[in-house]
Amino acid sequence: MKEQFIGNYVKKITKEDIVLFAKKNNIELDEKEVDILYEQLQKNWKVFLYENPTPIFKELKTKLNSDTYEKGVELFFSMKQKYQSFL
Repeated sequence: MKEQFIGNYVKKITKEDIVLFAKKNNIELDEKEVDILYEQLQKNWKVFLYENPTPIFKELKTKLNSDTYEKGVELFFSMKQKYQSFL
């Protein structure tokens, strides 16, 4: 049930949502980075939440600005830890 709820929520996330969330967390994204992150989120949200996302992070490291990547990974693990009990 939780997984279905999360999946429905992820389907509704827009690129603008990603930009706003990043800005709220002091991360500036260029258009290319927004596209990359949006695509990864839509394709791999289950991996990010329930599996090992290391291979995806390795791929993202080659595609994102290093500052964006570092801040993003830090934010991901911080949020995952904060909301783990809801997953």
